[in-house]
Amino acid sequence: MFTFLLDLLTEKGRGIHAYAAVAKAAFERAVSEPEHAAAFYVLATSAENFVDLHERQPLSSKALGQNFEAFRADVEAFEAASTGSAEQRLSVLTEVVTSNVQRTR
Repeated sequence: MFTFLLDLLTEKGRGIHAYAAVAKAAFERAVSEPEHAAAFYVLATSAENFVDLHERQPLSSKALGQNFEAFRADVEAFEAASTGSAEQRLSVLTEVVTSNVQRTR
């Protein structure tokens, strides 16, 4: 359900333009799949924030790799919870958002 975003990110080369494409795709899915809109919104804004922070700036391969791993962990967490109860999905959503906030401090 969410892993197509990782495929898209990899297909596009994991760079700034790839994250922009991922943000667009995730925002579109948030509209078409309202039961998972919050998770898609979090992933979309995460990708969009990456673009905003790093556009037109040099970025090391280490930083790109670290961001990809963090994004992949978020996608995998949402994927694992996607068939669970609403409570399970909300719990994972809370964990992912909390982790993202801590990472950006």
